[in-house]
Amino acid sequence: MARRPAFHTGEFAKITGVNKRTLHYYDSEGIFRPDYIAENGYRSYSFRQIYPFHLIRTMRGMGLELGEIKRYMEERSPENLRSLLKSQEIWLDEEIKTLTRKRTIVRKQRERLTATTALQLDEVREEDWPKATLLLSAPTRSFEEHGNHAAVEKVIAEHLRYVLTHDIYAGLSFGAMVETGDYMTPGKESLICHYFTPTDVPLRHLPRELRHERPAGRYLVTCFAGNYMNTASAYARLRSYIEEHALTPRGFSYEESLIDEISAANEADYITRIAIRIAEANPG
Repeated sequence: MARRPAFHTGEFAKITGVNKRTLHYYDSEGIFRPDYIAENGYRSYSFRQIYPFHLIRTMRGMGLELGEIKRYMEERSPENLRSLLKSQEIWLDEEIKTLTRKRTIVRKQRERLTATTALQLDEVREEDWPKATLLLSAPTRSFEEHGNHAAVEKVIAEHLRYVLTHDIYAGLSFGAMVETGDYMTPGKESLICHYFTPTDVPLRHLPRELRHERPAGRYLVTCFAGNYMNTASAYARLRSYIEEHALTPRGFSYEESLIDEISAANEADYITRIAIRIAEANPG
């Protein structure tokens, strides 16, 4: 006498970690049927179905559609399984890349927030900075100068759309750049020439007209709390330091939001950092 399968639907559901509704659905769709159906409709499963069911659930969890699983189950063969597993391996490699990038973003955001706990506000420090790759927005200075805020916002929106759709964002802070002649002139500090997003994408992979490498070197750095648009006092502080120490500014200033709307509900808690590269002192 043939041995009948040992597990009824509830038992098999418990063993495989699903609910009975899932088994009923897979059965009705022809994806995974019980090993035995009695004349009275009683359904039972066998131990040899545990691994195949686990494989189906694993494939489903890896993004395979139920229709694809059904087609495979209807045409099972070593060759078809080999092809299916190859496609799933490719899919998993892409998922790993995506998850690795997301982990990098989370780690860098955490590092940025941790660094803010040791910041001294309203002071000027000299720091050695490494080079960094930036993706720039389209130019905005003329719009800023004429008070065309709608045009500036459009440029920012287009920049952020490009960043998000081309996987540029790396968990670093969004920022803005001001030309030397403007930040050294009281009243012109707000004339932002470009907005930027730091990235770990290689410079050569960015659009030529929008890529910028912030040079390595000695930088004057100051941080302030409050609205990140209110930069006048911070730049006045930097200009005073430059004059007092007879320094020569080089190139753009770099403004970056370290704490902004994402991490603080109160504008008074925002923290912005401004850095200006200075000429290195001649040795001897």
